[in-house]
Amino acid sequence: MEFEQRIKNFWEGEAGIYSESIKKELENKKKDAWKKLILDNAPKKDKLKILDIGCGPGFFSIILSKAGHDVIGTDLTENMIEEARQNAKNQGLDLDFRQMDCKHLDFDDDTFDLVICRNVTWTLDNPIEAYTEWNRVLNKGGRVLIFDANWYLHEHDEKVKKKYEETKEKLGLDKEEKKSGHKDPEELDRLSQNLFMSDKHRPGWDLVNLIEIGYSQVFAKLDLGDDIYEENDSKTRLLTPMFMVRAVK
Repeated sequence: MEFEQRIKNFWEGEAGIYSESIKKELENKKKDAWKKLILDNAPKKDKLKILDIGCGPGFFSIILSKAGHDVIGTDLTENMIEEARQNAKNQGLDLDFRQMDCKHLDFDDDTFDLVICRNVTWTLDNPIEAYTEWNRVLNKGGRVLIFDANWYLHEHDEKVKKKYEETKEKLGLDKEEKKSGHKDPEELDRLSQNLFMSDKHRPGWDLVNLIEIGYSQVFAKLDLGDDIYEENDSKTRLLTPMFMVRAVK
């Protein structure tokens, strides 16, 4: 089986688990924290045309649509799209979700004011191709917001691994607790060893390559903990802090 197909199959199987997770986010303060973070870094416009890349079960699409913006959500996997449609329906929304490869978008040039994604880019086999495609569909002055983390860098960098293990011990976390949120954690570990982004030091890698592609005013925030999370949230987030990358076309 081709590696990219294995990645797709894995995330098809994760759809239900992720859907339950975002249902909880839609019920708590995180939805407001995420909405503020996104819109604070978005172009200043009353009604934004937004593309939610790798929308999964639809969290970003739902909260931004409720904020009055025009959102289209895309995902590679059919199961994620079905979960997104149901979650939107449960929220009283009829949103536009489409199954689509983020490296080959079925949209015209200069269509969107904002392209967003969360926990997507680390799974891509060719992020350069994806970032180039996102630039194509952005309006001039439009922005891309990338939310992600160095999920498996500790498997490739000894210095990072040492800090990772020290933090894990300090927090009292074991390997099984970290894996408990996945349907097939062993397959995820196998895939992660070969993912293009796993050994990249991010967001530095992203900033350099976004500039080379032609984006301007690139910016990164290394840890979103204070923006999003509360003290009683899962400790595992401290092992791999989520970062934000912002770039302008």
